Amino acid sequence: MKLETIRQRIENAENKIQKKQDTITKKLGWIKRKRKKYDSAVTEQERNWLLWDIQNYEDDISRLEKEIKEVELSLFKYKQQLTGELAKEEILLKEIPESMKRMQQELVDLWDVYDKERRERVKKAYSEMNYHDFMKCFTYADYQFRFKTDKQIHNDNIQDAKCLILDLYYRVRHITGEIVDWSNVHATYGAQGMTVLNGFVIGKEGRCEIESILAGGYNIQRLHVRVLVREI
Repeated sequence: MKLETIRQRIENAENKIQKKQDTITKKLGWIKRKRKKYDSAVTEQERNWLLWDIQNYEDDISRLEKEIKEVELSLFKYKQQLTGELAKEEILLKEIPESMKRMQQELVDLWDVYDKERRERVKKAYSEMNYHDFMKCFTYADYQFRFKTDKQIHNDNIQDAKCLILDLYYRVRHITGEIVDWSNVHATYGAQGMTVLNGFVIGKEGRCEIESILAGGYNIQRLHVRVLVREI
């Protein structure tokens, strides 16, 4: 999950809790005022109405307190997810070799170009067709994609490339255990001059071979990378 998405969920949950707590405070104030009125009430009917209001406020407070606990559980989960994602960021910064980072950045650059061209193709088609004909030729995802800004495209591609690199890292570690040596992994040029990773990784529990295969990157297919990891 994207760090931005997790942080937004944390912020939303905290805002929701604060609003519910503010409502509880407000209702407690109303209860206090109703009880003062009850003490000075003259008729039985007036006292009954006041008691009914107080009971409703107390029920609302009980409901809000339960809802707060539910949101707090979600907030705890989101914070755990954030901790996990930040730990992955640390792996990227400290353990992943420069050759993998180089491929990651080049993927982002190529995907940015492709996605911006795709967005313009879709926008042009939409301007030339009615909605019914457009949806025959494109998907709803395409329809939504035309609204994406350059910044949104770039941020999405940063996350996608990061996930690809992390996935490769964990697949390698699954075979090799703690990685001892990345030096036999070489960044070479594959199709379209794109950096690809090939070579061997040595770990405390074994060795594996890495081989990158590129496909797409033109017409209607975005460049994608398939990295094979084989145990030696």
